[in-house]
Amino acid sequence: MSDTNSTAPKGLSRRGLLMGSAGLVGAGLVAARAKAQETGASAIPSGGNYLLKGGMIATMDPELGNLRAGDIHVQDGRIVAVAASLDVPGAEVIDCSTMLVMPGMVETHWHMWNSLFKNMIVPGRGYVDLKRGLGHHHQPEDYYNAVRLCMAEAIDAGITTVMNYAHNTLSGAHVDAEIRAMVESGLRGRYAYGGADPTPSEQTMDLQDALRANRDWFGGGNEWDGRVDYGFSVRAPGGLPLVWREELGVARDNNLPVILHGGQSPAAKVDVVEMDREGWVTERMIFVHSLLFTAEDRAVLARTGASNSISLGNEFAHIHRTREADVVQQMMLQMNEGVNVCLSFDATSLNRVSMFEQMRLCYATLIGEAESPTAGFERATPTQCLEMATINGARAFGFGGHSGSITPGKQADIILIRGNDLGMAPVADLHSTLVHSPDNRNVDTVIVDGKFLKRGGRLLSVDAEEVRARAVESLYNVRMRAGGDFAPDEGGLPRM
Repeated sequence: MSDTNSTAPKGLSRRGLLMGSAGLVGAGLVAARAKAQETGASAIPSGGNYLLKGGMIATMDPELGNLRAGDIHVQDGRIVAVAASLDVPGAEVIDCSTMLVMPGMVETHWHMWNSLFKNMIVPGRGYVDLKRGLGHHHQPEDYYNAVRLCMAEAIDAGITTVMNYAHNTLSGAHVDAEIRAMVESGLRGRYAYGGADPTPSEQTMDLQDALRANRDWFGGGNEWDGRVDYGFSVRAPGGLPLVWREELGVARDNNLPVILHGGQSPAAKVDVVEMDREGWVTERMIFVHSLLFTAEDRAVLARTGASNSISLGNEFAHIHRTREADVVQQMMLQMNEGVNVCLSFDATSLNRVSMFEQMRLCYATLIGEAESPTAGFERATPTQCLEMATINGARAFGFGGHSGSITPGKQADIILIRGNDLGMAPVADLHSTLVHSPDNRNVDTVIVDGKFLKRGGRLLSVDAEEVRARAVESLYNVRMRAGGDFAPDEGGLPRM
């Protein structure tokens, strides 16, 4: 997107931003919100009062541990009790005797708007080329279809919480389309508002619209309150001191959490120590990548409670390109020095939607290396891999008090994995099995806030075939608008 297409306001005072824009909510937004209320998770049977009976449970709660066979009582969206055996008169009993039960997995950094071109990377045409060539040809409907595709894939994969890191916000209508797709899905998550890509270095994101979206969608009284929330995705502060101070200041003044790239190369590395000196780094901040963090940077994150999100699949690609960073060493040092490390996909053109795959990458690679800062470090355990995919992610969101583990009092974000599928046998150590054996196809049931979004292997909160077909159509339309080398092959709308 060219600089002239940026919609960021100039000369807008902090006082003006805090007062909010005077514009009225349009009919399109009113209709979108009404549709989201009608077709979203509120339309899905809640399950009400039920007992998950006899499953092999990985609670990810250090006090409860694992249960070789156990029961979970869920009522009104919350976990009431977890024990080896429960008798709950009046509760629906759901047989889980062939199921492995664990908390829903948590994704912490996902640029959902560009998910339509996930299968277009070929030699000579990479992720950045696709962003530049196709990014500004998306209409709001295409963003809606792109995010719906992400939501459907996440549910299918046993992911119950997602971070929509929106870093190409083309208009308020695009923003509304993305948020609508999120709230309709039934998933837990956060929409993190950012600027257009690119935005001039001297210009902020459209802060007035950012506050408008927060007010319109998250002002209270909605079905999704407490399930989907809102934050800012700011550009890395390297070389943008005035801009990022303005954006971070507005986020702080409005009590909004922040996510930002920490850098995969020397040119992109943020100065965490300087940010901390100015008081910006808190437990409500998630850094991403951060492959070149120093011991001092890591100490800031550990002390403040800020988190770091790693997308292993494409971190390795950056290592091979720059030779400046070592994601394995950085990740192990962060873990060893008390940083809350969590996992993410970045973009589905770079990583498949599978937290199981991310956990296996962690286990395969996270081991100390001789004659390096990690010499003598033990290999990451299956338990640590599971923690990064569940409770660590929930903590990064600030949701650790109500999700991320199967703990009485927390919201019921739970997944059931078929333990009697061929590729799962034999189940020996539970945590090892959950890291090494499952794939998305083994996920039988997905529960968020006590509601069944997937059951018996079938998606309930979205129409999978409609989502697929609309994603195919949107990509075709985007490519037609882009033209040139990005134009689709002749022959009309493809079948797939």
